[in-house]
Amino acid sequence: MIEIIFRTLCDPFSDIQAEAGYLFGQTSKNQEAVFETGVDLIKRDRVDKLLIPDSPPRGGYPGYEAWYQALTAYGLDGSKIIGIPTGSYPNLNTLVEAQALVRYAQEKEMTNLFVVAPPFHQPRAFMTTVTVALGEFPELRIYNRVGTALPWNEIVSHSQGTLRAPRSDLIQHELERIDRYQHKGDLAAADEILTYLNWRDS
Repeated sequence: MIEIIFRTLCDPFSDIQAEAGYLFGQTSKNQEAVFETGVDLIKRDRVDKLLIPDSPPRGGYPGYEAWYQALTAYGLDGSKIIGIPTGSYPNLNTLVEAQALVRYAQEKEMTNLFVVAPPFHQPRAFMTTVTVALGEFPELRIYNRVGTALPWNEIVSHSQGTLRAPRSDLIQHELERIDRYQHKGDLAAADEILTYLNWRDS
């Protein structure tokens, strides 16, 4: 797991031109992390568009309209912001988003993309997306662009708005989720993720 975490958080991207960057849904206190990185991807011409969850406010996510308005306030052309349908699930979660993203990418015949989440969430967001891709669209190359680091001691909401803690505490919560979901079979094993990373970079 340590190798996966390092490679996820330190994924080289300077030579990558991807078709899109996906911003994983976050609570309002954490959303600036993905906004700043998403805008940077557009401004550096690393992606042509940003994908965000097309959902009303739910599970702590402020909703598509709020995020669209926030991103256009950065000066982004609204045509570059695309909503990804997330179905009728009662809440958004990392798996629901990953499934929606991979299915959208397959429908659009995409070949590669960036996923963006705050640093504490990035490893699980990436691993979940890879897990779904391995089962449904293994040809897809998924890269990491980690969200901007925000103050670690600030108390924020996370996990569909049900968990409230300093960001530094969320690291351990995320690691526990990874371990739990791997034991349940909902998340690919570490060696599968590493095999995928080596294939992606070959």
